[in-house]
Amino acid sequence: MKLLFIGDVVGEPGRQMVQEYLPRLKQRYQPQLTIINGENSADGKGINERIYKQFLEWGAQAITMGNHTWDKRDIFEFIDDAKYLVRPSNLPPGTPGKGIIYVKVNQYEVAIINLLARTFMMPADDPFREADRLIEEARKRTNLIFIDFH
Repeated sequence: MKLLFIGDVVGEPGRQMVQEYLPRLKQRYQPQLTIINGENSADGKGINERIYKQFLEWGAQAITMGNHTWDKRDIFEFIDDAKYLVRPSNLPPGTPGKGIIYVKVNQYEVAIINLLARTFMMPADDPFREADRLIEEARKRTNLIFIDFH
C-alpha cells in the first residue's frame, strides 16, 4: 500500500502548499491513502472546521493532530463529529474526539492511530502502552494498521 503523509502543515503558507502540491503528489505517486498533520494549520497553532474540511476536499482521507490540538477553542464545536480527524489517543479518558479512526482503502479498513510523546509535551499517558491497547483493538476489527507517533 502506498501512503502519503504530509507532516506539520503550518498556517496559511502551509495550506497553500498543500492545495498546490497535493494534486501533483497524488498524481505522481498515486497513494492509496493520504494523511495530513493539521495541528498547526490555523495561524500556526490548532485547526478549525473550515481547514479540516478543506484538507478533505483537497484529497486527504485523514487529518492527525498533536500537542496543539486544543489551541483553537472552536475545535470543541466539531471534533466529536469530525469522522476523519484523529487526536492523540493517550490523553486523559473523556477527552473529546477520537484517538483512533478507521478509513476504508479498497478492500481494507486501515486503522490510523495517533499518539503523543511525553518529552517536553503536555501530560499524557504512556504512548507505548496505549499503542499496544489500540493495536489490539484494531486487530479485532481490521488486518492493516498505520501508526502515527507524534
